[in-house]
Amino acid sequence: MSELNLGNLKINQLGYVYKDIKKQAKIFEEKLGLPKFAYLENKPAKYNYRGKETTVQTMLGFSRSLNIQIELIQLIKGDCIFKEFIDSGRKGLHHFGIYVEDADTIVKQYIKRGYSVVHEGITAGVRKVVYIDTFDDFGVYLEFQQTRKKRIKK
Repeated sequence: MSELNLGNLKINQLGYVYKDIKKQAKIFEEKLGLPKFAYLENKPAKYNYRGKETTVQTMLGFSRSLNIQIELIQLIKGDCIFKEFIDSGRKGLHHFGIYVEDADTIVKQYIKRGYSVVHEGITAGVRKVVYIDTFDDFGVYLEFQQTRKKRIKK
């Protein structure tokens, strides 16, 4: 299967949260045959987490499986959705990442369905991200990453 779909939305990313992403990346590489992970340490950034402003810093690891980006997230500091996940004793699959051109419109649709925004902000200083709390229903969060609007060539 080269792509997963959620209704009419394509899942572009599987996001995993661990205490030590480099250790976990080796497992993904050796046991699942994923390409070597590339790492990025984000600078501290401001987010809105459950209605409060917070500063969060993470280390990220990226690889691919067919058309799906595999993202490993390790919290360095801050109160956020990742800390909540780890503090609850969980590790592993955390969210489905979905790239959209207009995150606000999509988020409004999920709010109308009874879901709430749990974490949002600008990641790596360039891309708006919004996490919808679908965890109780689906066992994962939905992360909408706003991409640049595609320009139609004339």
